[in-house]
Amino acid sequence: MSISTMTQAESLRPIKQVVFLNPGYSTETFWAQAIIAASTTAESLGMHLEVFSARRNTDEFIRMGKQVLNRESPPDLLITTNNHGLAVPLIEISHAVRVPMIIIVNSLTPRQARALGKPLGRYPYWLGSVSPDHQQGGHDSMVALINRHDVLHGKSDGRGIALVGGLHDEATRLRVRGVQDALLRAPPHLSPDRIFQANWSYEDAYRKVESYLRHQTDARPLRMIWAANDLMGIAAIDALKHNGLRPGKDVVVAGMGWTRAGVDHLRSGEMEVSAGGGALATAWSLVLLAAVQQGSLQARDIGTRYYTMGIALAGDPEAFLDRIPLEVLALQPMDHLINEVATLPPDASPFLPMPAHAASSSSVAAPSALTAVHQGARRHAQ
Repeated sequence: MSISTMTQAESLRPIKQVVFLNPGYSTETFWAQAIIAASTTAESLGMHLEVFSARRNTDEFIRMGKQVLNRESPPDLLITTNNHGLAVPLIEISHAVRVPMIIIVNSLTPRQARALGKPLGRYPYWLGSVSPDHQQGGHDSMVALINRHDVLHGKSDGRGIALVGGLHDEATRLRVRGVQDALLRAPPHLSPDRIFQANWSYEDAYRKVESYLRHQTDARPLRMIWAANDLMGIAAIDALKHNGLRPGKDVVVAGMGWTRAGVDHLRSGEMEVSAGGGALATAWSLVLLAAVQQGSLQARDIGTRYYTMGIALAGDPEAFLDRIPLEVLALQPMDHLINEVATLPPDASPFLPMPAHAASSSSVAAPSALTAVHQGARRHAQ
């Protein structure tokens, strides 16, 4: 049965064989936990998940995608990302071979969305996108960082820097936009300085912060470091300590991801805040598809979804911090949420531990004073 007929209130064909095309390494913390979460939920839904990892090789990503879609027995569903904007050729192929496809984590760029139209439209086998609300996560974690800075340092002057992944990924673009939105409302004694591209890497982030600290000439001290994932935040913490600074006291640090290492740094107070839940996007997309098959959700309701990221603070109760590491959440099947999907708002999170301070949402932001630094050259953030 074609997907186009499904839009006329008929059923999506049974989904049993699912392929997840991972743009990274299966050993990377984020993707490893995303795979575990998706496998756990797939099994609970009676699906079989097959994983291909492109190891951050864009040519290999496209080759693997073409191979999966064109094999003699293609999957019932392909799930992948739009890292580096590479989802479009796979959407086109999936349409040609009539294999449904969902994009997770990084959805289409605005330019791509204008060219392709909406899900279930010009390309009816593209069912939609399911991503964490990167902008809200960036905004809320930055607000928490600013609040903690003011508790520790009052109205004394200070500077802040940011560590991001790839400058062209939607996750980076939207997280930075959320940070910028929060900084527009920051008190005047806080001066945002630069964004450093650290490629989601501990080593790159450590080098960027180390170099920044060694070469800073501004009389205003560094007071805040916001990182787009926990790993870069931990690298910043280690670089601060190597230079005689006290993370959580002299400089407040934010991360994203809810990794176990990140949560451990929340417990120690060296990291102030982490936004999390992003690695559950693949598993959540399987729940949404199962709800469509069951009839409790319409295929058109998937659309382009951004679910709320949770916010964890250094001062949160131990019981909460025990429940949120990816290593814990990834092992919890989500099949029990199928019957609840139809009653939940589109931005509902696929996890339960959400403290009161996590309920915030950012609006589209104008550019801020942050400056991007890429390969030694300064450029204005987009």
